[in-house]
Amino acid sequence: MEQQNVQNILRQFTTAVDTQDAATAEKYLHSNFRVVLNNHNNSGTVTILSKEQYLSMMQAGKVGGDKREIQFLLIDLHDAAATIKVHLNGSKNSFTNYYSLIKTNEGWLIINDLPQIVSKAKQS
Repeated sequence: MEQQNVQNILRQFTTAVDTQDAATAEKYLHSNFRVVLNNHNNSGTVTILSKEQYLSMMQAGKVGGDKREIQFLLIDLHDAAATIKVHLNGSKNSFTNYYSLIKTNEGWLIINDLPQIVSKAKQS
């Protein structure tokens, strides 16, 4: 039951990101949500985006906009915490994301996203 709940949340969140629907995406994010970009574009750096920065980038068309297929690779649930590893495959990029979710009074919310992004333009 809980496993199905977190899968549905990630499916709905991914659909919102893919369509750049920031208002819907925000419904699945905890107030302290963040994205941790580790070595993005082989930069050797770590960049942390707040919930506000992430949603602003989505509204500006810098995040999302590419329909991706989701494949669940790992779901680990314990009480009010979940770690989920997914593969997201789109036409522009391929992602392996590690999501952390917590169960609150409002239900399951995404608190952290650690994406590993591979540009398909750079693969060829």
